[in-house]
Amino acid sequence: MKKLLLPALAIACAVLVVDAEVLVYDLSFNATGPSVNYSFLQGGFLVVDSKSSAVTSLVTLVDPQTDLLYYTTGVLSGTYMEMVQEGSKQEYGVISSTSGSGGDAENIAFQVLGKTSRGVGIGAGNSLSLPRNLKGYLLASAAESRSTDTNNVTTTTFGFAGNSKVTANFQSGLTQDANNSRLDSAGAITRLTEVLVNRGVVPQPSASPTASPNPSASPSPTVSPNPTATPSPTATP
Repeated sequence: MKKLLLPALAIACAVLVVDAEVLVYDLSFNATGPSVNYSFLQGGFLVVDSKSSAVTSLVTLVDPQTDLLYYTTGVLSGTYMEMVQEGSKQEYGVISSTSGSGGDAENIAFQVLGKTSRGVGIGAGNSLSLPRNLKGYLLASAAESRSTDTNNVTTTTFGFAGNSKVTANFQSGLTQDANNSRLDSAGAITRLTEVLVNRGVVPQPSASPTASPNPSASPSPTVSPNPTATPSPTATP
């Protein structure tokens, strides 16, 4: 990712060193095509570390059982890269992420891309060449599974499969806020979590079964065994 120094700062020093440079993009998902049990992805944020090109995420989802809107981290994590269109000087930014290994694993393939713009302010006196808008797709699937515990209670986790059109838009204000505050990617995710909480979005419930490409979630309610009945006191003769 190319750094563009502002003219006044370029005179003062050859290389501008800052504590952190992160880029914040908001996410939107629109399901498209045939799908099964696939309607939970809603939105969220991508955070790009412009130095390491690592990408992290904070995604919002809807629990299909309760319609609860919640957020979770780690659904999408990947890399940012730039490339030039053959036969022209136009540069593109690409964010891609993959996970899963087939079989019963949850599988995700995610990619968005967009043309880069030069001289985009990111805060802390810095400008970068970066894409303001990226578009692409996400495909996700997981197999249905069943398990029986020692109390002979069977839990069914419904599978899901589908794909979404994805849009990622550069958030200038949130990016400048993060860089002016010298936040790294983890700090930016924490700050964005506060943004979602202020909008009424809640953390992922620890025991909430939810259809999601997050490995810890499940779209199926977990059936709990009935509490063990307390034996009646023994009558004393």
